[in-house]
Amino acid sequence: MENTLISKQQLEQLTLEAKRIGATSTAILLSNEIQVEDNLAALCNGEYPCPNYGIAASCPPYVEGPAEFRKWQDQSRYSIVVKIELPTSVMFSDDREGVSQLLHHIVATVEQKAIERGFKNSRGFAGGSCKILFCGDHEKCCVVAEKKPCRHNEIARPSMSGFGINVTLLMKSAGWSAPKAEKSNFTDKDATSWVAGLIMLA
Repeated sequence: MENTLISKQQLEQLTLEAKRIGATSTAILLSNEIQVEDNLAALCNGEYPCPNYGIAASCPPYVEGPAEFRKWQDQSRYSIVVKIELPTSVMFSDDREGVSQLLHHIVATVEQKAIERGFKNSRGFAGGSCKILFCGDHEKCCVVAEKKPCRHNEIARPSMSGFGINVTLLMKSAGWSAPKAEKSNFTDKDATSWVAGLIMLA
């Protein structure tokens, strides 16, 4: 089955699955609308390196990066964006880890459902280091340190950041506002934030 043959019904089924297991909102985009910028991926090991850089197979320098992502875009017509809304107070608490784990679960599940429907080159992208989220009780990532299979291959997905995906523009393309979470809103019980993921269908 070619990705160009995906039907509206199939797309709706995948978005409904995402909502069923925890997504607040979903959106369907043309894959060529996703903005990828080399300089954003470079920030992972830039002047202020991400603390997760190099500690897991799902983050730079172990992911394929923007150049390969653009090749995948050429092979894909549609992508699904998923969002989980959460109180800003949760975003800056230990509970954020559970929300991020849920995001990975949603992305991985929708990716697998797409593969089962014949879109065998579909790829999911989430956020946050899988080492922190799923292997915090292990000293090292077994893929990076020992060249062994991932302990959580069924659920852990690479971060969008390492591929240079402009997440702010992604959210706007999905029709959502993308305010940056601020600690100054920590005590505002009505303040909300979000985490987001992407499934590229191919």
